[in-house]
Amino acid sequence: MFTIYIAKATANYALPATRPIYERALEVLADRHTAEMCLLFAALERKLGEIDRARAIYAHASQFCDPRVNPQFWSEWNAFEYETGSEDTFREMLRIKRSVQAQFNTEFLIILWRRLLSPDAMAAAEREVGNVPSFVAAKQTGLHPRPVSDATSASAVAPANADEIHISDDEEL
Repeated sequence: MFTIYIAKATANYALPATRPIYERALEVLADRHTAEMCLLFAALERKLGEIDRARAIYAHASQFCDPRVNPQFWSEWNAFEYETGSEDTFREMLRIKRSVQAQFNTEFLIILWRRLLSPDAMAAAEREVGNVPSFVAAKQTGLHPRPVSDATSASAVAPANADEIHISDDEEL
């Protein structure tokens, strides 16, 4: 709908009149569509000779574009900086790309851990652990049974709290 609206506004009022339409589209569209609209908006600003505005739009759109999923966006921004930018602006684009990639990697790991720690996954893990011998289950869960050798000797029994220090009555202070 926004592209039709932009086309009508361009035909009736010229390119600069479409800026508010693009800005409104960026506010209300979903992330995936926002990235596409940003590419169109940056192309408009480039046609109008507003290189700094186009660069700012690319920087805004970058937060929605995972470099592994949207390589077209990053190659287009790369070409833009190669043609119109300086060494500093190109380095800034690369810095933003690394930052966005790290952000998406972190989000992926959080989603993965949430799925792994879901109640269904935990129940499946408990069923799996229940089917193996106790020493293997203890090793998988990180819980190792405490060896208790001679129950009559007070110094041989491990204290209930692992951080607690047990001093027998026979030892002098």
